Amino acid sequence: MANVSVAMAVYNGSEFLNEQIGSIVNQLSDNDELIISDNCSTDDSRDIILSYSKLYPNIKFCECNEMGIIPNFENAILHCTGNYILLADQDDVWKENKVERVLEEFKDTDADLILHDCEYVDENLNSLNKTLFKTMQPTERFKKHLWKNIYQGCCLAFKREMVSIICPIPRDILIHDQWIGLLAEKSGEISFLKECLILHRKHKGSNSTRRDPLFKRYKNVRLLRKRIEERLDQSMKIEQ
Repeated sequence: MANVSVAMAVYNGSEFLNEQIGSIVNQLSDNDELIISDNCSTDDSRDIILSYSKLYPNIKFCECNEMGIIPNFENAILHCTGNYILLADQDDVWKENKVERVLEEFKDTDADLILHDCEYVDENLNSLNKTLFKTMQPTERFKKHLWKNIYQGCCLAFKREMVSIICPIPRDILIHDQWIGLLAEKSGEISFLKECLILHRKHKGSNSTRRDPLFKRYKNVRLLRKRIEERLDQSMKIEQ
């Protein structure tokens, strides 16, 4: 069993994939692993991943044939064996101390899930002079986070014990990271780590740049709340 698992979801990410994998793998020990789930990419992503897996035994490739970012991340998470699971996008760059700082935060707190800050950059890694926490201002208010998602997936880390409540991820919700964060709010302890530990690319192809209309957000809020209540009820019945 690994200590740290990094769960990365990839779809046609060859443009930035080398840079991102390189920024992660040097932070992992032999007891850690990088799980990369590829969603039937049509570019060179698969070849890039396989070339790294030949060089690094702790980089593991797994395919996801169900299309979509939710099943792709779920597939990566379910293949993780580590005590701590860190999510990763395909196009960011991790700062050199990310893994170290996340592990320190887990040891220094009772957190089941950690959300750290990140610096927004453009495609060429030029700073946009914005961070996640300055833009979204995290609190401990569940209702606020239903409407305004603070849980940027690439900034999330959680204990392995969370997997049983996170998965399976409902296919009718909009985004996986908000689901994970809100479940952690309701079922465990959260730590907001006020350090920028990655450079997060904001570009036309990234999911985080999309904005849904108000009516769709309202529909998602109602559905998300319902799905969370259902999952928590299921979890309580299993524990009993």
